Amino acid sequence: MLDGGTSANDRQEVAGTLTLEPDRTEFRAGDIISVKVSGKGLKNVNALSFSLPYDTDILEYDGMELKGMKEMVNLTYDRLHTDGHKALYPTFANKGNNFLLEGDSDLFVIRFKAKKDGTFDLKASDGMLVGRNLKTVSL
Repeated sequence: MLDGGTSANDRQEVAGTLTLEPDRTEFRAGDIISVKVSGKGLKNVNALSFSLPYDTDILEYDGMELKGMKEMVNLTYDRLHTDGHKALYPTFANKGNNFLLEGDSDLFVIRFKAKKDGTFDLKASDGMLVGRNLKTVSL
């Protein structure tokens, strides 16, 4: 109900995929690695989220640059789990009846700073796209 709530009907199907593309696959200590997150074939996307686990001995989360997120609220969380694993949870959602994400576009760039030399091999998991009617697509 925030900002007047949303209006949707059950016929609004949510669709699309997300891709992650690092600007480099090999890095040295001190390098900044930029990971472009793009949407492909997005349709009626009102919110999105995924998990990006990473090794804190090798990488450090260094922020995010928003590109095509329209008026979505950034709820991203860099979480240290009780078992010692770290994961970044890029999460965005509309508040109210704001613009939906549609089509193909660059959405945001995640930056990591390298603590050691290494190879970029992070994989997103547990992703989802959510429509106004709360229908979802798993990524």
